[in-house]
Amino acid sequence: TFTFIFLTCLFWWQIRDDTSATYERNSLLFFVLIAQGNAIVVGSLQVFQRERALLRRERAKKLYGVLPFFLAKIASDLTNNIILPVFYGIVVYFAAGLRLTAPHFFKFVLAYYLTLSAAQSMGFLLSILIPNMAIALIIAPTLTLFMFILGGFYIPLNSMHDGIQWASYLSFARYGYSALLINEFGDREIECATDVDVVISIGGSDLCPLPGELVYESLGYEGIFTDYWFNVGVLAVILITTLTSAYWMLRLSR
Repeated sequence: TFTFIFLTCLFWWQIRDDTSATYERNSLLFFVLIAQGNAIVVGSLQVFQRERALLRRERAKKLYGVLPFFLAKIASDLTNNIILPVFYGIVVYFAAGLRLTAPHFFKFVLAYYLTLSAAQSMGFLLSILIPNMAIALIIAPTLTLFMFILGGFYIPLNSMHDGIQWASYLSFARYGYSALLINEFGDREIECATDVDVVISIGGSDLCPLPGELVYESLGYEGIFTDYWFNVGVLAVILITTLTSAYWMLRLSR
């Protein structure tokens, strides 16, 4: 985490808040997700792998049920795998000079936390579904990368092939990334760069000051998907659904 903080600050220290640095802000918001998300998924794979045999023995002896065990493991992993990445996000937020108002800061923390928690819950589910650790370590990073590609940074959502675009609706990265973009660029105008030659190409627009909405609209986010609270709500639903599925799969496992 501290290495990531150092390197991220090197690349994105105090980003200019004008049209010359729109892409830098955009790329940072995606990087803070992918930098921590993949590690969290892989780290969560070990949570139920290590003590699966112990759980079987304790259940056979009727010492405790699956629910207390499940909640205890989630609580312990929350401390190990989520708190430090959220600390990373908070430090980077101020180091990069993102939108410096209290409401936008707390909305950033909320969306960032829910996105990482959704990634963690996916790791829990994979840990239970794939009992072989070697196979899980092959599948999980690939699936996580696929989720991030569907987020809209690498390929705008409206440029994806119809055969794969539908899968973006299942990606936690899509909703987390869009929430961060909307929080940073929504309801504002980005000031014109005055001391450099900049070609405004966001969404094909030559407007200056640049309407912030064009930044995420150019990536294919439109309609209700441009509402911050909708995206946060979907993240919460993904989190609860995945954790519930993981719990029931653990109950059914032998």
